[in-house]
Amino acid sequence: MLPARDLWMSHTTGERLWPVSLTPETLALALPAERCPLVLSPSSERGWLGGSAVVAVDPFELRHGVTLAEAAKTLEAAYEAESAVLTAVLATYDGTCSVASYSGAFVRSDSGWRRWGPVAEALVFSANQTGQALDCATPLLVRTEWDLSGREYRTAVAEVRERIASGDVYVLNLTARLSGELAVESPARAFVALSSRAAGEMTAHLAGLPGETPWIASVSPERFVRVSAGEEGARVAEVCPIKGTRPRGLSPQGEAAIIIELAGDPKERAEHIMVVDLERNDLGVACVPGTIHVDPLYEVVPTPYCHQMVSTVRGTVRREVDFATLLSALFPCGSVTGAPKRAAMRIISELEASARRAYCGALLVAVPGELDSSVLIRTLEGSAEKPAQATWGTGCGITHDSDPAAEYLELLLKASPATGDGAPSVALRETMRVSSRRVPLLDRHLARLAGGGAGPTVLARVRAAVAAQLDRPEAALPYARLGITATPDGEVAAGLTTEESSLAVEGGPRIALVEVAQAPVLPECAAKPASRRYWDRAHRVARARGADQAILVGPDGRIIDGSTATVWLVVDGALRTPPAPPAVAGVARSLIFDLAAQHGLEATEANLDSRDLELADEVFLSNAVGLVVPVRNRGGIVCATLTRLVADLFV
Repeated sequence: MLPARDLWMSHTTGERLWPVSLTPETLALALPAERCPLVLSPSSERGWLGGSAVVAVDPFELRHGVTLAEAAKTLEAAYEAESAVLTAVLATYDGTCSVASYSGAFVRSDSGWRRWGPVAEALVFSANQTGQALDCATPLLVRTEWDLSGREYRTAVAEVRERIASGDVYVLNLTARLSGELAVESPARAFVALSSRAAGEMTAHLAGLPGETPWIASVSPERFVRVSAGEEGARVAEVCPIKGTRPRGLSPQGEAAIIIELAGDPKERAEHIMVVDLERNDLGVACVPGTIHVDPLYEVVPTPYCHQMVSTVRGTVRREVDFATLLSALFPCGSVTGAPKRAAMRIISELEASARRAYCGALLVAVPGELDSSVLIRTLEGSAEKPAQATWGTGCGITHDSDPAAEYLELLLKASPATGDGAPSVALRETMRVSSRRVPLLDRHLARLAGGGAGPTVLARVRAAVAAQLDRPEAALPYARLGITATPDGEVAAGLTTEESSLAVEGGPRIALVEVAQAPVLPECAAKPASRRYWDRAHRVARARGADQAILVGPDGRIIDGSTATVWLVVDGALRTPPAPPAVAGVARSLIFDLAAQHGLEATEANLDSRDLELADEVFLSNAVGLVVPVRNRGGIVCATLTRLVADLFV
């Protein structure tokens, strides 16, 4: 029997149509959605069908609302076919499928593009159809909204950790979705932009489908399952779970250090091996006992914007097992659910805010002698209307050792192909507390910068700047403060001092109300601007009155913010703070919200005025350097509890 790739490639016919340099993305731009184009654009030989780029149009069969079992039969028919038949199945996370079957395609080999099967006509395109390239900093989605806020996602991570501690699950993939309006004129253009930013081994585009998800543009790095012929015609199934992520470095030395750190991280290895064991167990339902093996294990593979840990699990499928049985055992992929799978899926349905739809489902493609498929992560899915609405899903694997702030930062990093690798529109400032060469709240500072428009490249520069400052002698002290500025041109500046916090006042800071004409205009997500003139002016007024901290109030008497800290009131045991915006979304503020949720304290944003300030049981201030400090003579039990919880992070 011919090897799988030789078997299906034997149907390639005719003269070379186009040079090997022609990209599948260029062909995608020439194809209207009405022709139901399927485009496979693997970034390496590890990808689709042994690294073969494929473009198919005009399916002879198109069905929607098909069960996974029914779709599996169509895939198996293509696998067993002796003629050139290609079947593509888009399987949503809940198992509902769209099926498109093609009688031929265009395939790129080492010598160029040729017809595969009885394709009636060549595609018509011109070089200028590539159009204007989209800058990598430009968002693909505009007017966006997450279905879970940062606070809600971190709270959900904490809930998963509790479920793990209770023994309900061992690891769980918790996800969120970013929805918005497509910023380019077509799904094909979005596919081209994604491919240029984050090309993955399982990159694909499928359009013109009926149902809720008419198109996807995917740069998935993860294979779901591949089936091909082994010895004596036995089918061999291969799955390649991904778990463990790190951002890219800025230099070869930095890259090497990141790879070594990821490969040896105990939390990442524990999370990864649990998913590998789950996949081995799932394959065991369909494979010959004793044939399942893992090689390689814990392989670190780079993508354009992150490093990921990958393993490959293979097994020989029992002869009586059909595709329906195999896919039933494997779907959905364990890396996007958790272990045990069914328990994880139940918890996912409780904690996630919206349906996953195509996200975390699979795209499966069968040709004679081979089935290949991707896990639909790093995927845009959208509507047919204009302007198109689209959704980008992203998530993290949660274990008992997971830090909610770190997981939320990873969530934002994985959204960067859709949000862009840009710089903030105005200069942003982060002031971090350093303790014994550590910045315990670093992930929260980075997440706030990301919310303010800083993409992965800027964040990598911030990490490098922080690391350089932590090598200085002052960083070894129990207390130091590190200032970081990120500018609209992407530059990062850093400085380390031992200057005391503005909240470090013996007996607690005194406050003064300072009226301002209007609330400040803040950057995206109420990030902290580097220009502090507005707050500094109020601070000087308060100091002139003999106070240590200004409480800014508007003409209507509402409290806006503190001049260098977040203002908190405690009323009947519940925490209240002004909304952000107009308040800055303080790093310590986000930490206090999270701690309150974990320890059963009510904490909410509320419109507050001077009378609320007078009547409050307690009043305290927070920032990332001074942490939690009661206003003079206004402390109490809640403030003392939070002071202790926050201080514990710096021990």
